[in-house]
Amino acid sequence: MRCLAVCQTELVIRMLDESLMPSFEVDFLVESKPLARRLHDAKLAVSCADPRRTDTYLKADITPATCVIVEDSGKRSLRKILEAIRDAGATLVYVLGIGAEEPRKREEELRAFFPEVN
Repeated sequence: MRCLAVCQTELVIRMLDESLMPSFEVDFLVESKPLARRLHDAKLAVSCADPRRTDTYLKADITPATCVIVEDSGKRSLRKILEAIRDAGATLVYVLGIGAEEPRKREEELRAFFPEVN
């Protein structure tokens, strides 16, 4: 199964790489060019693009069968990212909460707009 992980931190990327491989074909999407270079040098499948744009996911060739994991550190809104993912056609979307304050409240806020997100 193919998986696209939208991440902000190297720690989460390394953790997902270790836990999902080899069962999943994992590609990583990051916003930071220096982080993308480090990960590319470490032989990880990574691309650098704006996660808030629908065309980013269309270029990544996601389908309804692609599992999309989004890192949520609680520092910024995920609404535009999740809208872009949904608009590109993804249906298997999971949010990985990392260090967010009041995780239940954050989960309820996301589910109000995106009931299909796990």
